[in-house]
Parts: sequence; C-alpha cells; structure tokens
Amino acid sequence: MPDNKNGIRYIVIALCLTALAVIIWKISAVVTVAFGGIVGAAVLRGLAMPLARRSKLSENWSITIVLVALILVFSLTGYLFGQQIADQTTQLEHLVPQAVHDITTSLQKSKPGSAFVERIKQSAGDSSMLSHLGLAAGALVGGIADALLIFFLSIYFAYNPREYLDGFLRLVPPRYRRRVESALLDSGEALLKWLLAQLSAMVVIGLLVGIGMAFLGLPLALLLGVVAGLLEFIPVVGAFLFTIPGVLVAFTQGPETALYALLIYVGVQQLESNIVIPLFQRWAVRLPPAITLLSVVVGGILLGAPGVVFATPLAVVVMALVKHLYVEDMLEHHHRKTT
Repeated sequence: MPDNKNGIRYIVIALCLTALAVIIWKISAVVTVAFGGIVGAAVLRGLAMPLARRSKLSENWSITIVLVALILVFSLTGYLFGQQIADQTTQLEHLVPQAVHDITTSLQKSKPGSAFVERIKQSAGDSSMLSHLGLAAGALVGGIADALLIFFLSIYFAYNPREYLDGFLRLVPPRYRRRVESALLDSGEALLKWLLAQLSAMVVIGLLVGIGMAFLGLPLALLLGVVAGLLEFIPVVGAFLFTIPGVLVAFTQGPETALYALLIYVGVQQLESNIVIPLFQRWAVRLPPAITLLSVVVGGILLGAPGVVFATPLAVVVMALVKHLYVEDMLEHHHRKTT
C-alpha cells in the first residue's frame, strides 16, 4: 500500500511539473522579462554591496548611489560620444548597403558567384522584404518597451529582494524551504559573479575591437567597438554578430582591408576565449563551451531573441540549482547514506 501511495505521489508531482513547464512556456515573454529584471538587480546589488560594506551605509542607500552614478555615467557618455555614435550609425546605414553591393558585384564576376546571387534575389521578393521590415519595426518597439520594463523591475528587485524571495518560498512545502532558500541564494551568488566577469570582458573586447578598427583607419571604429562590447554579452553568437558589420564596413575600403579586419576579429575572439574569459571567470562559474552553445540554441528556439540574450545567465542559475538541489542534496546524500 505505501508503494502505491508513493507511486501516485510521483505521478502527481510529474504532472504538476509538466503543467508548470507548459504554463512557463505559454508566458515565456513575461518570464524572460522577469529574469531580465533579476539579472539587472544582480548587477546593481553586485556593485552596491562592496560600497555598503566599506562605507557602512545601508543597502538601499548604496543601491541609490550606484544607480545615480550609473545614470550619470551613461548620461555623460551620451553627452560626450552620443552625437559621434549617432553620426556613425547613420554612416553605417549607408556603408552596409554599399558593402553588400560591392560584394555582390565581385561575386557576379564568377559563374558560381553569379548563380548564388541570383538564387538570393529569387528567394527575397518585395512582399517578403516589406513583411520583414514590418516585423523588424515591431520587434524594435517591443524591445524598447521590454528594456524599460526590465529597467524598472531591476530597481524593484534590487531594493527589496527578500520580499520576493520570501513570497516565492511560501509556495514551497515548509520542510523544503530552508534547502530551496539556500539553493536560490547560491545560484544568485553564482549569477552575480558570472555577470561581473562578463561585464568586465565586454569592456575589454569593446576596447580591443575599437582600437583594432581605428588602427586600420576605418571611419566607424568607435561604433564598431561599442557594438562588439554589447554583443559580447551573448556568448558564441555575439562574436559572430559583431564581426559582420566590421567586415562589411572594411570591405568598402577594399577587399584587402576587409581581410585585415577579419583577421583582427579572429585574433580578438582568440584572445577572448583563451585569455580574457578565463582570466575574468577564474573566480566565477564558467560554463563548459558545449553547455553554453546548447543553452543559446535552446533559448533561441523556446524564447526567440530574448532567449538567446539571457540563455547563458539562465544556464548559470540552472546549473547552480541542479548542483545544490540534485547533485549535493540527493545524489551525494544518498551515496553517504548507502556507504
């Protein structure tokens, strides 16, 4: 009889977990924005807690100082470089089509290249182009709205994380609350360390790309460095994405310049994977490359572009939870009991 009760219990738990997974998938957009708010809150608290420890200020005052400081830094950066970046963005809008035209002209000089160009032209009709432009415009508006929502959620989560944590723990059976709380705190610590390491790597990669493009004499070196730094947040995919505009801009200066630009990007990516990332993440959680790639693919399939952006930090949290709740609490505990 007890075995039957346990079997029924496991079936009910499995059904509840399946239902929860379906619900999360149905409201994936909301879950993604909420997780973005958690990531933002982790950054704010990660910067504020050292200030609170050293200055003896309260956590809320430290978060306020960090928030004001970040707003001032971004405002000053926008004041000093905003017009330059805006001008370079306008130039990029003209240079990329010019580069595509130059590449198309070069391809059409050979028979295989000409066939390739014709096939692309046939697959991209005017109606599909208009629909893609409409989708892109809608995605841009939605992205701005999501970014604003994430910004405010980050502030709310940062100022009073305990309230939201306690509210979540009330959904957990009392005998498991302490274990789940410990796992969530550990995963938050792992996320914070990964974020700080990743943000440091973003600054370094942005500087390296900007300096490299300036060395080649490209007109948009500052913008290309900013784009590289921002896209560095997305492992694997980001490096590929920030290489494309740089090579296209370089192609407008000639195929030889484009080759040099490609070599610089490859060199920066090698420095990233072999020196920069290991250096900054030696004290943080470092995901194996295969797990990183799979998390990006799965995030893209399930959640679209936002899933790609937040796939890796979500994988960091999941791995920390699995390690704490399953590997240590279940497998290791069971092993100790049997031995």
